[in-house]
Amino acid sequence: MTSAPPTWFAELTGVLHEGQSETAGADWARRLHTALSDGRVPVTLDVVHAWHLYTVIPLLAAVDARAGRTTAACAALAAAHERALEGRSVTREEWADLLEPVLRQVYRDAYGFEEAFAVAYENARAYAVANGFDGADADKYGTDYAESTTEPNTRAYAEANALANARAVAAAYATADAEAFARTFPGARTRAYARAVAADARHTSAYARLAEGLLTALERGPFKPLGFMA
Repeated sequence: MTSAPPTWFAELTGVLHEGQSETAGADWARRLHTALSDGRVPVTLDVVHAWHLYTVIPLLAAVDARAGRTTAACAALAAAHERALEGRSVTREEWADLLEPVLRQVYRDAYGFEEAFAVAYENARAYAVANGFDGADADKYGTDYAESTTEPNTRAYAEANALANARAVAAAYATADAEAFARTFPGARTRAYARAVAADARHTSAYARLAEGLLTALERGPFKPLGFMA
């Protein structure tokens, strides 16, 4: 009889299942059940390290590359996941330093700058019109307000989430503490990964790619690191 998967794994798979289309999600759930029933690979944090090394980080690095940003932070974090899979020590401080810049970009990309800008503009413009501004002045008021608020809000959101997540995840990784990892809200972080990776507002493709990668990580064992983006 197969034991129940850990809390963090149930949360991750629930989020990934919900993010896919009904048909794709049902098929993925069946394959996941088969993999779990096999019991060949224990569901430990090695699965998380493998998932990030082979799927999550390459997808995030591709986003950086398309945007003309350096992928150095992703490569450094991938190397830490590889070390963890090899059974080599990575300290809490090292994890935190490596996680924070990657997560900051993730949360910045996941924030939805364009949508937030549009909402700020429309609200400010409506306020201006209600207070007697003519069309051109109302447009300028809306634009000025959106420009002055959206970037600071995006930055604050990204920095706060990155810092909190990096510290909590670093502590769990450094001690290989599955219960501590479960308390880091891995499902919410996975939603941020999907939003950062997604090319459109539906996110379905991003969730499917992340889900396939997690299933592959579960099926791959025993874990033998192949290198970043292998």
